[in-house]
Amino acid sequence: MINAEQLKDYFPFNKINPDFYSLLLTQFHPFEARKGDVISENGQALNQTLYLTRGVVYITTESGREKTLKSKSLSAKYPIIDAQKSTGARIQAASKEVTGFAINARLLEHFQVWNRCHSEAPLDSPLRNHKDYQWVLGLLNSRTVQMIPQGNVAELFSVLERVEVRQDDELMSEGEAGDFCYIIVEGEAGVFKCQSEGEQQVATLSNGDLFGESALVSNEPRDASVRMLSHGILMRLPGEVFRKLLKAHVVRWITAEKALQKIANGATLIDVREAEEYQQLGIKGSLNIPLPELRQRSRQLNPDAPIITGSNMGSRCAAAAYTLANMGFDVYALQGGISGLMRHLERA
Repeated sequence: MINAEQLKDYFPFNKINPDFYSLLLTQFHPFEARKGDVISENGQALNQTLYLTRGVVYITTESGREKTLKSKSLSAKYPIIDAQKSTGARIQAASKEVTGFAINARLLEHFQVWNRCHSEAPLDSPLRNHKDYQWVLGLLNSRTVQMIPQGNVAELFSVLERVEVRQDDELMSEGEAGDFCYIIVEGEAGVFKCQSEGEQQVATLSNGDLFGESALVSNEPRDASVRMLSHGILMRLPGEVFRKLLKAHVVRWITAEKALQKIANGATLIDVREAEEYQQLGIKGSLNIPLPELRQRSRQLNPDAPIITGSNMGSRCAAAAYTLANMGFDVYALQGGISGLMRHLERA
């Protein structure tokens, strides 16, 4: 496996502050292959950036261009194939032994933005003087942030606010309106919900966890309370900035007509209204999962099929789409709501 000293020879790591190498090394995935093995097939999405450290590989791009890459060549200090400029390539081992490493392409792309923001930030910036920067990986590895364009990442870092907190500080309360979302830099927090037997802790958050964003998407009250379990440091993102930078790029809207086409091809329609609303006006064949139950019941969903979320109000289906997108589902929010889809069905 590659080490920090060797990493200095590879692009774009040679442009990144070596102080961050230890972080990046935790994100590498080594790979090995024998002669004739196919490392990547043409047509597969390249979500990983691959580097060759030993051996020889044959590369056939989607356009049919062929080339040979040897680990001892200068070209091997660059990615085998640029994941941001190609939808796929056939990469085949051409020597007896081939080794290399891979890193998430979007993470690497966004980390370069972080490196620039950190280097240009003044000494008293909230981005500087942290004990460690694990929170940066937590933020950049979140599916939400990976969905936003590279050009918006710098703006995201520029508006983060540093907040020091103490044990038992309540960061948000169930039932209140949402105004901020947070990333934990240091410390632990507990997520609490009111249940029939009283308030219960339902989750624990730690370094790098992003939380509080659901209420910002839905514009509905917080569905849980969050309280610090220790002293700590947070980075805080104002709600209006979150909506501009994240929500706009994560929630994908779909018209009733296109939704019906996807449903005919195997997509799942999820009605995220309460059970009483669904019983009064629901579409046959849809799955009713009220928004507050979505995370707990996500195992009922097929991860390989598109999902369309619907409700009476755009805020609820947008919040559902955001939640599922952050969990890795291919999801769309329905324009016009369930009633709009029913009207379209009646006209069809």
